[in-house]
Amino acid sequence: MRVSTATPTVAELITDALRTAAAEVEATEPAALADEPDGVHQQRVRVRRLRSVLAGFGPLLDDEEVERLRVRFHEWGGDLGVVRDIEVRVAVAEDAIERAGVDDERVSERLVDSERRAYAGAHARLVEIARSARAAERTRQLREFVAAPAIMAEDAEATAMVAVVLRAQARRVRKAIGRLDASEESYHDVRKAARRMRYVAEAIARAAPEMYATQVADLADAGDALHDALGGHRDAVLFAESVARAAIHAARAGEPAEAYGRIEAQARREAAGYLRELPHALGKLRRAASALR
Repeated sequence: MRVSTATPTVAELITDALRTAAAEVEATEPAALADEPDGVHQQRVRVRRLRSVLAGFGPLLDDEEVERLRVRFHEWGGDLGVVRDIEVRVAVAEDAIERAGVDDERVSERLVDSERRAYAGAHARLVEIARSARAAERTRQLREFVAAPAIMAEDAEATAMVAVVLRAQARRVRKAIGRLDASEESYHDVRKAARRMRYVAEAIARAAPEMYATQVADLADAGDALHDALGGHRDAVLFAESVARAAIHAARAGEPAEAYGRIEAQARREAAGYLRELPHALGKLRRAASALR
């Protein structure tokens, strides 16, 4: 969806961004609940996009209502995350076992089959949550909000507002980068900030594609690069930790544990490889942010 004018007003751009994000959340929920391929992932992405749009344009919206919606969809995103994280672990484990050349049913049982059973239970719980009164209230609140959002400076042209919003998102990422201390928590903070910057930039690009087109595209690309590098690193580290735990349980059960050590070492090498992509991604961010000054 695009706004109708070449230079939209603040209200036109924000309303379009909100309605598009909300519509995508509703459109992707049925596939997630039906457990269609990639369904949970796509719903989780759309929920994150919605929360990013709410946060990015939050200073121009009703603070109380925005916070209420962000909390509600943070909860739902967390519920989706439980299921999606298991799904990712299964995919990562299958690939890692194959690449490590491990052919042991006991390893597959601990790293793959047990996770698949956990996934079935977690998805069933997700469906229960989605059918609750709280979920229905969440949907109602979102529909009411996007139908008539209270927007400040709504009649002003959106050009200046877009620059302010984008600079704020880039500044948020840079602050998170400044707090990097090699801890997983600090890497995760950068990843979240980069993801929000990307989603806000993409929302602007869809609503007003002619506005700051190059800068918006560059910021979205920088956010994507940071998110991919740090997301891959996080997945590899979490998988390595789960393999280490599985190795302990296998040893206690009297099973050979050598294969787990190989798989864990492989995962940790890959985690380090993702971090080597970080300087390039940070360079993209600096170049994109400087173009907005």
